[in-house]
Amino acid sequence: MDKATLRQQKQTEKMDYFFVFTIFIFLTGAGIFGFFSTLMFLVVGGFYVILNFKYALAAYKNNWFIFLFGLVGVLSVFWAAYPLAALRNGVQAVLTISIFLTIIYCVKLDVLFKAMSTAMLAIMFFNVFSPQTVEIAFTGEIVKVGYFGSKNNMAMVAGFAVLSGVGVFVCGKASFLTRILAAICIVLSLVTFLQARSLGSTLSLAFVVGVSSFLFIYSRAKLLNSLKLNINIIIFLSFVFLILLLVVLFDYSVYESFMYRLGKDPTITGRTDIWGIGFESIKENPILGVGQSSYWNLNNVGALEIWEIANKEAGSPFGFHNLYIHTYVELGLFGFLAVSLIFVKIFIGINGLVLKGMKPIDVVIISVFLIVFSKTFFETVGFAPFSIPSFFLCLSWVHIRRASFYDKPASIKLRLN
Repeated sequence: MDKATLRQQKQTEKMDYFFVFTIFIFLTGAGIFGFFSTLMFLVVGGFYVILNFKYALAAYKNNWFIFLFGLVGVLSVFWAAYPLAALRNGVQAVLTISIFLTIIYCVKLDVLFKAMSTAMLAIMFFNVFSPQTVEIAFTGEIVKVGYFGSKNNMAMVAGFAVLSGVGVFVCGKASFLTRILAAICIVLSLVTFLQARSLGSTLSLAFVVGVSSFLFIYSRAKLLNSLKLNINIIIFLSFVFLILLLVVLFDYSVYESFMYRLGKDPTITGRTDIWGIGFESIKENPILGVGQSSYWNLNNVGALEIWEIANKEAGSPFGFHNLYIHTYVELGLFGFLAVSLIFVKIFIGINGLVLKGMKPIDVVIISVFLIVFSKTFFETVGFAPFSIPSFFLCLSWVHIRRASFYDKPASIKLRLN
């Protein structure tokens, strides 16, 4: 590579770093900057898409499937009780994914992690000294939430920040200063994570890192791919059988007694009650749902009941604390399938990585994906516009499936000279 090309490459990486850093500051710092953060995310992110429009087209062509959720949301305008709300949220989802995909597709992975970890370091620094707390209505517990609104959200973002810092070291292309900043990011993020005092998040982070590390070791084992494939199929079927067995043998009284012994609320802070109301709505609208963002209105008895259960002001933004129930209620069977198939395709991609052999950075990427996936059962995460989990889901989608520009540059026909 000649000096001129090398100089141009460094300039491009600096520009990419600046854009990713700025976008992540506003994406992660929504609790600090408020509406301004969303506006700046759209402005800066949109400008990046325009600058890299030819590459953006290739990103959309190669990753079109992940747009299905947003497109179903836009189409729900035709049957939603509140068409304008459905259109607004559907368009926001499509715009968000468009910006995320362009960034993830165009920016080198090491530059991406450097910029992410530095931006999250800044946010974690301010959050550590934040005095903001809330009282958990079901337990009376006072917990710190910082700028993130809830302890679970704070713990989740802190977990992403820890893994972003680790990603800098795993990529292996960082200066001494960058490594120092990444190390500080990890430390501050762990402090923030522990301040959340979320047992579920702690167990989840430890579990997903353990699983990802095991997959890495397993993928490097000197076994025939045919043998690995058979082992993977057996493990998958065993997992499905275990889940079905737990469902069939589930005894709520035993579960309730166990949760009380742990000092935890058996309704998972009202979630099981909320899910029950959601299932009633699904029965009434099994195919199309009620339409994107059309459930949460003052004329809906179910929504009013949920706001009362959760001790929330009627009309405030809320969700079903379960991505699949939330999606099924709003977008029916088609929305549910769009979301579910995206996760299925990512798991198929992970299976491919295990067969071919994982890279060290794959441990981090699979870990962030598993965090998002595990949260989908207890939070409405992964597809919300302008959110950190949505970014990491897109990151997982692209890099686990090896669908970025740097994975297959020769096959991209939309990269125009």
